[in-house]
Amino acid sequence: MREVEEAKAWLAGARHLVDVEMSRERFTVAVAMTIHSIIRANDALTMRFLRRRSTRHEDAGMLFREIVKQKKIDPKYTGLRKVLASAIPQKSLYDYKGAEIGKKEAVRWVREAERFISTVEEILGVGG
Repeated sequence: MREVEEAKAWLAGARHLVDVEMSRERFTVAVAMTIHSIIRANDALTMRFLRRRSTRHEDAGMLFREIVKQKKIDPKYTGLRKVLASAIPQKSLYDYKGAEIGKKEAVRWVREAERFISTVEEILGVGG
C-alpha cells in the first residue's frame, strides 16, 4: 500500500537524523518527518475505509473519527486518535517555525510514529 510505504520512508529519514546527527535543527526536522509519517499512515486507513484522504492535515483526525464512528476498525484502536490529535497541531511548529527540540524528544516522536505505523499495518493486514 503506497501510503504505508511513504509513511515508512518519512520515518526512516527521521530515524536517520536522530541516529547520526547531533544538532537541534536536525532533531526539529526529524520530528516534522515523524509527523508526516503519522499523517501518511492515517491516509492509508482513510483510503482503505472511506476511499478518501484528508486534503488538509487538520482534517486527518476528523477522518479517523469517521472510521471509528462507522465501526470500520476494532474499538481497541481508537487510541490512535490521540496520536493524531497530538501530532497535527504541532506540525507547523516544527515544519515552519523551526521549534528547537532535543534528542530525547525527537526519539520519543520516532517511537510514537513507529507504533502508529505498526498499528496501521496491523489494522490493514499489511507490511511487517
